[in-house]
Amino acid sequence: MNKYILMIALFLFSCNENKITQSISTKDDTLLFNEHDTLGEKIAREQLHEALTGKGQVFTWKTLIKNKSTAISIAEPLLFDVFGKEQIISEKPYEVYLIDGYWYISGTIPKGSSGGGFEIILSAKNAEIIRLTHYK
Repeated sequence: MNKYILMIALFLFSCNENKITQSISTKDDTLLFNEHDTLGEKIAREQLHEALTGKGQVFTWKTLIKNKSTAISIAEPLLFDVFGKEQIISEKPYEVYLIDGYWYISGTIPKGSSGGGFEIILSAKNAEIIRLTHYK
């Protein structure tokens, strides 16, 4: 399990190098970062390649996202980034259902309103996004 978490972290670090550099911009963070061992981008790239080519530790969880609150906590940042936080928050309460191994999450709109809400479908096994849309 620790190797899997490490691989995810390395993948995120390698894909978001600029964001990480920005997040380590404060003096205190820089001091802490300098006191920790790091693997570096080269190892991160190797780990990513290994994971994408099916080498190394296999993903073994049957269900990674086990409850509504986790599904929402994964979906909301994506929705906020794509459609805007105010828009998504205005569509609460969300409808959230676990159906055949997939989380279906959609926004609601006030009765009598025109337009539509967001819809996101995530794999409960691995958080893969199956659908991400917003209806008008």
